[in-house]
Amino acid sequence: MRCCLVLALANALLPPTTHVRSRHWLYAERRVWQSRKLGSIDALQLATAPIDDAAADACTIAVRAIGLNYADIFSVLGLYSAANEVLAAAPTSSGFVPGLEFAGVVEDAGPEAPYKSGDRVFGFTRFGAYADRLTQRAAFLRKIPDGWSFAEAASVMVQGMTAYYGLVELGNAKKGSRVLVESAAGGVGLQTLEICAKLGCRAAAVVGSDAKADVVRARHPEVKDIIVRESTPDAAYRAALDSFGLIDVVMESLGGPWFDEGLSRLAPRGRLIHFGATAAYGAARGGLLKWPGLVAAYLRRPRVDPGELTSTNRAVFGFNLIWLTGEEDYLAEVLDGMAGVLLDRPPLVGRTFAFDALPDALRHLQSGSSTGKVVVVVE
Repeated sequence: MRCCLVLALANALLPPTTHVRSRHWLYAERRVWQSRKLGSIDALQLATAPIDDAAADACTIAVRAIGLNYADIFSVLGLYSAANEVLAAAPTSSGFVPGLEFAGVVEDAGPEAPYKSGDRVFGFTRFGAYADRLTQRAAFLRKIPDGWSFAEAASVMVQGMTAYYGLVELGNAKKGSRVLVESAAGGVGLQTLEICAKLGCRAAAVVGSDAKADVVRARHPEVKDIIVRESTPDAAYRAALDSFGLIDVVMESLGGPWFDEGLSRLAPRGRLIHFGATAAYGAARGGLLKWPGLVAAYLRRPRVDPGELTSTNRAVFGFNLIWLTGEEDYLAEVLDGMAGVLLDRPPLVGRTFAFDALPDALRHLQSGSSTGKVVVVVE
């Protein structure tokens, strides 16, 4: 607050045509978690870095919470091509700063930004959110709903957009659609169930344990079809899907045999939306990369026969949310659509960690035992 007052006074004393866009005179540096060599969570280091100068339509934000995503893990492990490109282009004196979403307080807003000092905002960034302070353009920010905590606000944007873009934009889900939601107790899964409830879809929730099934029941009592899966599809899993019936949209995040099983259950005109491979990714758990397991998972990856898709009138979509950062007009449409169905109830925050313990938060997410959203709180 004191810094905000100092900035306001400085702007008032400067000539009308001048706007303070660099915060370097107030903050010599910021704290970031960065990696100079991708491949392991252990390579993340807490460091200081300069604050980026902000464009006229951007804001400088004091970060209060950081939302973690599986994409962060893939980035840190060097399995995300976009992250490798960022690191390759970075100066040798700096490293790669992961992180896609955050929530905080505007400290300084550019003359073309529709925000002001003190506004509570949440946002999306093409990496760089693992910081206690950052700059971001207004197109990637939204105001935090009244009554929401910073941790809740940092939990909705990436997973909410993933759920909305996959289910609605690509999946064309509507009232009466039958939707299979894998990893339903996780952040994207719970957001997908939320949208299903708003649209009037019938959802089947796939979870990895009885405890996770309880999370789904508590959050979404309207979901009657909850399937506790084993490590691979078995007879009980297939029987549960038989009972549920043909599926209009599969929100597929497990990969491997789960992809094949979901594809085989699609109704004519059904759509499988693939946006992750957390089951196959289990080969990389345990700190250091287990390359033999990853290679085996890669060799066993699902194959799709275009001829079969044609004959059965089915479709498969894959997407990577990071590329929407290059399509700002469409990104705004997705953000507005997501906000229309997901901002009337705060998302579930499963567990929080302190900023200094961020690597531990990533390991918790990597373990597969988390429910809801894993959030890092910046004091």
